[in-house]
Amino acid sequence: GNPNAFSYMNEPGSTFKTVTAMVALDDGVITPTDSFYVGNGLFQYNKRWVRDHYWRRGQDRGYLTVEEGIAISSNVVMSKVVLKGYEGNPKQFVAGIDRIGLRKPLTWDVPLNGIEGTSSIRFPDDKTNYWSKTTLPWMSFGYETQIPPIYMLMFYNGIANNGKMIKPFLVKEFTKNGKRVKEFEAEVITPQMCKESTLAEVKDMLLGVVEEGTGKMGKSDLFPIAGKTGTALIASGGGYGGGSYISFCGYFPADDPQYTCFIGIRKPQTMAYGWQTAIVLKNIAEQIYIRNARLSPEECRVDSTLQKMPVVKNGFWENNHVLMRKLNLAVEELPQQAEWVNWSYADDTYRPNPLPRKEGLVPDVTGMGARDAVYLLEKSGLRVNLTGAGKVVAQSFLPGQKIIRGTTISITLQ
Repeated sequence: GNPNAFSYMNEPGSTFKTVTAMVALDDGVITPTDSFYVGNGLFQYNKRWVRDHYWRRGQDRGYLTVEEGIAISSNVVMSKVVLKGYEGNPKQFVAGIDRIGLRKPLTWDVPLNGIEGTSSIRFPDDKTNYWSKTTLPWMSFGYETQIPPIYMLMFYNGIANNGKMIKPFLVKEFTKNGKRVKEFEAEVITPQMCKESTLAEVKDMLLGVVEEGTGKMGKSDLFPIAGKTGTALIASGGGYGGGSYISFCGYFPADDPQYTCFIGIRKPQTMAYGWQTAIVLKNIAEQIYIRNARLSPEECRVDSTLQKMPVVKNGFWENNHVLMRKLNLAVEELPQQAEWVNWSYADDTYRPNPLPRKEGLVPDVTGMGARDAVYLLEKSGLRVNLTGAGKVVAQSFLPGQKIIRGTTISITLQ
């Protein structure tokens, strides 16, 4: 089928709130610290209710600033923002969206049908699509529009790219026999989406979403991520009974953006929350970061408090002893004859300690690898259930317990 990044024409939901904030900030309608009354998350306008995601809790949040409204994804704040600035002139709001470049028709080198791959954003003079009294506030939080993911990705990438919005492209160049035969240049859609001051404010808000807002489940310990969560109901049969569409669009590292990513999940099988997609983006971002991490020699200095010698597993003495002699490791001789040993390490020397074994009693296999532990336990008459990998850290029967032959002992390795 067609690629969903281009063809999925759905109302974007709360990822569009960043567009609303950018337009209103750039027009001087608001500042990030302007506050609006949200109360318990219900706001009635023209006999329709705007609801915040927490409205059923009955919690009175009082006033929220614009930046707090973006962080917690408040529909009430965003609707009041556009009504404050554009209720009497909704054309100005759409003109701000045009200034960003989100209504520009673009062509893509992928097979598409009808309106797929275009942004369908309402405007007041459209004779074919009635502009109602509630269109403006509902647009502010991502309804009354249809925008494919590729457009939202392009918009957020423009923020990461210091305000320059470029058209995403799938192929950088064609080569034949190792030689470049065709190269594709990036197409600039909007050289500057907004004022520099507006861009800085928007970036701070998007960082706040992940640091302390609805996207905080996507916060990474390795680097900062900035972006916006989104949740939208799917229109079906004249209503919104088609399930949910959750998304997150953002960029990383937020202080030096290298990647922009859009995550969308249509009709999730569990409860639908935008933070679920923030977790997905975090996992992808951290894997990319780790693969591309480059450390300087100074960053790789060895911690002097760490043991630099290899850790030896407890187990069969003869095998370990042969291996350690081949590695030229300093090893003390056994103080007495023994088949099985545990190891200690001090003063750059390995010291074997005989592991006492008595017939009919459960042996101590902690610190052993899987092979030695299973061999010794089965030799003692026990069945073995093993989980994990590494060294044995726990065994279900204590060492020294009487063995009932044929019973199963569980061991855990880490």
